[in-house]
Order: sequence, then structure tokens, then C-alpha cells
Amino acid sequence: MKTDVNDLIRRVLDGRKHEYADLVSRYQGPVYNLLYQMLQQSAEAEELAQEVFVKAYDKLHTFNFQSQFFSWIYRIAINTAISHQKKARRYLHPEQMPEQHGPSADGPDRRLEQDEEEEWVRKAVARLSEPHQSVVVLYYFEELSYAKIAEVLEVEEKRVKSRLFDARRKLKEMLGKKV
Repeated sequence: MKTDVNDLIRRVLDGRKHEYADLVSRYQGPVYNLLYQMLQQSAEAEELAQEVFVKAYDKLHTFNFQSQFFSWIYRIAINTAISHQKKARRYLHPEQMPEQHGPSADGPDRRLEQDEEEEWVRKAVARLSEPHQSVVVLYYFEELSYAKIAEVLEVEEKRVKSRLFDARRKLKEMLGKKV
């Protein structure tokens, strides 16, 4: 039987530090996936996921139990990814984008083309500003609701909808087609 997350956090804060491993095992997959969606680099996502859990451990005493741990750690992950991107200056330039290909017949060539288009979209998302990139990743890749995204990003739900609308418009411009 799984222990309640808040009970687990309280036990870690009460000195049972070894139980933090349970929190890590519960959230390492989702945190890694979020970081991978934002960075598009497996090794960097793994490294930053470890950094996120170290930061979360160091700041665990600041967790107020009013929000969900999931939202709290996602916010740490997003901030860590943004910081990393700024340090690495990882913003893609238009010349780094693959060329757009026309439609082809179904089959292996079409699957390859779809993979290339998916990669092209991911690179376009990586070029968005941080607020727009965050909502796109959380909504489309992590499949969170507007309410959950608002909680993670600590903004109002209408702000999430507005950012998502703007991000879609920007992606349309970048991709030159409907998104």
C-alpha cells in the first residue's frame, strides 16, 4: 500500500531522511519526462532531474502542504530547465530547423517524414519563450488540464489559456501551417 505523499514528506522532515527515496521513485519518471520535453536531450534531462530532486530535498522544509507535491516539484523542474537553458544559451536559430517536406505516399517513407515533422515541431516549441514553452509542454506533452497547469505555474487559469493561445499562434507562424 502506498503511503500518502504528505505523510511521507512529514516523515522526511521529522528526520527519516531515507524515506525521501520513496518520493524520488514516485516522481522521477514524470520529472524526467517534463525535462526531456523541454530540453530534447536525454543526458541533460537525466542530469537535471537529479538536480531537481536535490533542490527539492534542500527546500522540502518550505513545502506548505497547501498545494500538491506534484505541482511543487514540477515548478522546481521548470525553473531548473529554464535556468539551464539560459546558462547554455540553448535557443535554436531558424537555420537550425530542418526543412519542411511535402506529403508522400504511406509507408516507411511517410513514417520517416512524420518523425521528421514531429522533431521539427519539438524544435519549434523549444524556440518559444519560457512562459509559452512551459504551457505547451505541460498541456500537449504532459497532458495536464488548464487547472493543473495554473497550479504548477502559479498563475490564474485564464493566463494559462491566454499563453496557450499565443503559443499556438507563434507555432503557426514558425511552422507555416495549422497547429
